Amino acid sequence: MAPALTEHLSRAAASQAAAALAVASLGAAILARGKASLLVSGGSTPVEMFERLASAPLDWSCVTVGLVDERWVAPDHPDSNERLVRAHLLQGPARAAAFVAMKTPEDNPAAAAADRSAAYAPHCSPADFVLLGMGKDGHTASWFPGNPALAQLVSPPDGACVAAVEAPGATVPQRMTLTVPAVNSARRGVLLIFGAAKRAVFEAAAMADPLQCPVRYAMDGMGNRLAIHWAP
Repeated sequence: MAPALTEHLSRAAASQAAAALAVASLGAAILARGKASLLVSGGSTPVEMFERLASAPLDWSCVTVGLVDERWVAPDHPDSNERLVRAHLLQGPARAAAFVAMKTPEDNPAAAAADRSAAYAPHCSPADFVLLGMGKDGHTASWFPGNPALAQLVSPPDGACVAAVEAPGATVPQRMTLTVPAVNSARRGVLLIFGAAKRAVFEAAAMADPLQCPVRYAMDGMGNRLAIHWAP
């Protein structure tokens, strides 16, 4: 079944609903297996969700947090997703969670791809919850439309769960990202989107070529395991 979109009157309400879904999924995973994995996206959209999650009554010592993608910048750089997660999610009770970085000291993501794939593999087999965002160009993670690397992200030749990518035209073109199978195997997930422009992209995505609107790979691959929460 295709994922359904849930409308909210405010971004605060959408953030709360997304956080509640994550808490329920992580709590169930801890109860069932004694541990849980949470893979998150960056940007401004999930900040309020992160802050709500941070105070959730979970046994955070059983949770491992990782990233869906990362720009190849220092962890204290303003564009770093790790910096965002540490500032807004790994606070309060959630400070007890483990964190798996994507950025390493290597000069470029290609040099670190195999190491980071090995580090992420235990938490992607499958992930318990994945938080996705979406750009106005229809990208999610660092799966960008028209990128020749998409084919290898969709079907990684070595089964890797993490890959190095280039995003030509982006402020920081060198990136690391989860591959499509790593995202699509997650037990549950949410796509959190705000604004009329992204609503239009989401509605068009159902009929779009996934090469030109890569968020479709997640929509099709996760189906009703992916909840869509939107607010104006």
